[in-house]
Amino acid sequence: MSTYYPLKAGNSWTYKTNDGSTFTNKVESEDNGVFSMSNSTVANLTQVKKEGNVFYTDSYEAGNMQPFLKDDAAAGDAWEIKYKANTIDSVLNVVIKSTGGTKEVEGKSYTDVMEMEGVMSFIVNGSVFNAGTKYQWYYAKGTGLILTTSTLGDNMPLINCTI
Repeated sequence: MSTYYPLKAGNSWTYKTNDGSTFTNKVESEDNGVFSMSNSTVANLTQVKKEGNVFYTDSYEAGNMQPFLKDDAAAGDAWEIKYKANTIDSVLNVVIKSTGGTKEVEGKSYTDVMEMEGVMSFIVNGSVFNAGTKYQWYYAKGTGLILTTSTLGDNMPLINCTI
């Protein structure tokens, strides 16, 4: 079965940032279903695992596995990613906007694309404050993450991958 995030040691994805620099995410190793991932801009490895159709990662907060992607998600599905950022309780509310679409990124057309949106909030003294930031992620089956954008002006397209 094709997946939105093909995890296998050696797989890598290179993205371009707004300033023209690049960074690479790579699956370094796998141990009993848990994949160690590197990001060329971060010193620490993060963990990713898949249980059933759900992918979990501790990339938001070390040691705190949170769901970030679902192979069987449908438009309208939603979940929360809860973590601490700089000691502040944070929540990313994720909603699936569409599945099965086509998306062109850096001149390449991808099919069977899932579009996800995340809205960032902080929890202070039990009250939720919308941070005003929205993220969009586009995952293509068989490839992985092909584009990240945000209301902060981020635009990080996939420019190369090894699957």
